[in-house]
Amino acid sequence: MADEQTGVTVTGVGSVRVPTTEAAVRLRIESRQPQPGAALREAGAAVTRAVDVLRAVGVPDTDVRTETVSVSPNKVWSEDTEQIRGYDAQQTVRVRVADLALLDQLLGELVEACGTALQVDDVSLSGDATESALAEARQEAVEHAHAKATDYARLTGRSLGRAESVVELGGVFRPPPPRGRPMAAGLAPMPVAQGEDNSTVSVQIHWSFE
Repeated sequence: MADEQTGVTVTGVGSVRVPTTEAAVRLRIESRQPQPGAALREAGAAVTRAVDVLRAVGVPDTDVRTETVSVSPNKVWSEDTEQIRGYDAQQTVRVRVADLALLDQLLGELVEACGTALQVDDVSLSGDATESALAEARQEAVEHAHAKATDYARLTGRSLGRAESVVELGGVFRPPPPRGRPMAAGLAPMPVAQGEDNSTVSVQIHWSFE
């Protein structure tokens, strides 16, 4: 491989648009009661109802994962003293929905089953690029890197030689989709547009100078 001092190393980026095929849904179940045990039991009952809905719709248990569980006092300041006005129990659950056709129905049934205990914090759609789509992204990344390397060679009065090394940086990167606003229970879910996802390939290439 040529000495790094005899050439130029640049990074190229290529991207491809692919249809979304699945969704990640983040649910937050909350309860506030005078005692911590009561808050935990009420939140637990709501989580059970949510899980029952997920199973009934066809989401496998392996696609449902608890992220956090917490119980904490709800404190307020009154007359210069801190007072406890009850206890908040909370559990967040991450759900993978592999069939986007079920998403609208799933959100509606969760709202009906859990009532005001439920918040839908986030719905993120994603898709996996096919090998042919990734090949297009890699070609675009190499062409981008070549154009940059050619510019550097021209600006320094050199001629670009051959590519000496190619490294794909971190595989395929999918930018995180924009987060939606939380959906409060009691509101009818809005239809979810499938749209497309963006997958990006980054490569680092070293070219020698002639």
